[in-house]
Amino acid sequence: MSLADDSSISARVAAVETDYAARFTRTLVGFAVVEGILLALAVVVVYVLELVDPGAGMFIIVGVALLGGLVLSTFLMTHMRGRARAVAQARGENPLF
Repeated sequence: MSLADDSSISARVAAVETDYAARFTRTLVGFAVVEGILLALAVVVVYVLELVDPGAGMFIIVGVALLGGLVLSTFLMTHMRGRARAVAQARGENPLF
């Protein structure tokens, strides 16, 4: 019996794990691309175009990085909770914990 047509608990858990791993990878790559573009734009605005004083521009760059860190940590917590909920549901446990 192959894993694809197996309806056992371990097969359901493996399917959930695979699905969440693919989602996680896709989202992290997207986040990294967007964060990289935002940081590059901030550096260009501050140091190349000199639209902002470099002393104050450092705060803009740090702010973009801190905002990105906050968004990433929020995403990670949401992803971990959703994954744990989906695995528990695949195992047949109470999905409302």
